[in-house]
Amino acid sequence: MPGDGSPPADAANAPQARDAVRCFVGFELTDASRAYLRERVEALHAELGRRLEHPPRVVPPDNWHATLLFFPRLGRAERDVVWEAVTRGVSEGAWRDLRFAWQRLAVWPNPRRPGLICAEAEPYLAAAQWPLLDSLHQAPFNQADTRHAGRYVPHITVMRFRRGRHARLAPDWEALPEALRALDATRIRFDRVAFFLSTVSAQAPIYPRERTLPLAD
Repeated sequence: MPGDGSPPADAANAPQARDAVRCFVGFELTDASRAYLRERVEALHAELGRRLEHPPRVVPPDNWHATLLFFPRLGRAERDVVWEAVTRGVSEGAWRDLRFAWQRLAVWPNPRRPGLICAEAEPYLAAAQWPLLDSLHQAPFNQADTRHAGRYVPHITVMRFRRGRHARLAPDWEALPEALRALDATRIRFDRVAFFLSTVSAQAPIYPRERTLPLAD
């Protein structure tokens, strides 16, 4: 009874609640791809710095990734189940030699409401058959944020805007030379898949890797 030192009625769920965290499965860039993208991002950021009073903040390159599936809250045991599916997918070659049609550095959701600048690829419809995305009807995969799962658009967040300071971005963005926004699709590749924990601080998003696997032997 309450007050006698006995555990609360939902004590059986407490361990799961305590270790539940924001997390996601994502693809890691090769070293060469990260270096190439860093050159492109630094050039664009320098130009935005000349044009904007409050330029966006560059996301640390070590945090660059392409998200596969995001979970607002997932416990350790549930993450084990998800990672088992990832491991099977890797062993079956589901993501070996990933090749997305990378197009440009783009503003999300758009230049009139800037939030992020991302490396953006064309939609990849075959992703619906991938491990994890083919199991969204069952637990624990059904706890994922599925808003973009039906139309998978690969993207890598490279800059973030501070809210309310970029109302004039649209004309500045449209005036940028296309060469600053274009990407060479052949130079953006992935060689690992990882389970990231999402810890957002006042300074920057931090994504420690809980587990990783190479996509090929």
